[in-house]
Amino acid sequence: MKRYRARVVSLALLLGLVAAACGGSDIEEVGPPVGEAMLPDLVPEPPQELQTGVEDGEWHIRFTSVLVNQGAGDFIVRAAREGDVWTVGQEIPYSESGGEVVASDAELGWGGDGHDHWHVKRIATYTLVALDEAGNPAPGGVGRTDTKVGFCFYDSTDSLPGRGPEAAIWSRESCGLQEDTALRMGLSTGWGDEYIYALPGQSISIDGLPDGRYRIWAEADSQAWFTEVTRQNNITWLDIELSTQSDGVRYALAGDAGPLPGDA
Repeated sequence: MKRYRARVVSLALLLGLVAAACGGSDIEEVGPPVGEAMLPDLVPEPPQELQTGVEDGEWHIRFTSVLVNQGAGDFIVRAAREGDVWTVGQEIPYSESGGEVVASDAELGWGGDGHDHWHVKRIATYTLVALDEAGNPAPGGVGRTDTKVGFCFYDSTDSLPGRGPEAAIWSRESCGLQEDTALRMGLSTGWGDEYIYALPGQSISIDGLPDGRYRIWAEADSQAWFTEVTRQNNITWLDIELSTQSDGVRYALAGDAGPLPGDA
């Protein structure tokens, strides 16, 4: 049996607080692990629902982003704080009962721009790069990144029906309130966390970029903060073509896309 003792959090902030299961001043204790570790597997969907528009005087491309958990176990983030400093851990459930909490270098950030809950900072990143004539990323090209704060994890869309629970288990309330000092958020097996294009941060600047072919890379957990089944499926992409009308209006046409959650 593979165990995760090496980086198990020993701080009472994460292990010893007992009460509310979601946000609040406490989080429930993890019972002793029995059985096999049930690891999650975070997989991004290619960006979708492309929109272009002007933000703060610059042209941006906006898109909807989704992170899906296709692993055998829920993806669970636990965090507690003293003052303004959060201690973050990943709770790994076990097949029979209980689980372990593994230390993580991830950080939480408050999304006070219309999200109004706590996020795991930069757990998903989006980068726009130019493509060459053969449709490959141009050598030496400099990418432009999104401005997204992060993800608050909860079950918002049943991305892989039949893989997990029929109804959502984790709710938006698990992402906590600004005054909370502890929280426990998660993403069920088979479920995705969706951020629609209209939300703040769901965009990349295309101002000054010439018309042509580009690729938006989507990557989950690029810093390897969390334990997963594999990291081989953490990247996907969407190819787009930028064009400009005679009146200056810019458009983005979606093209080929990378692998989807559930693909072999």
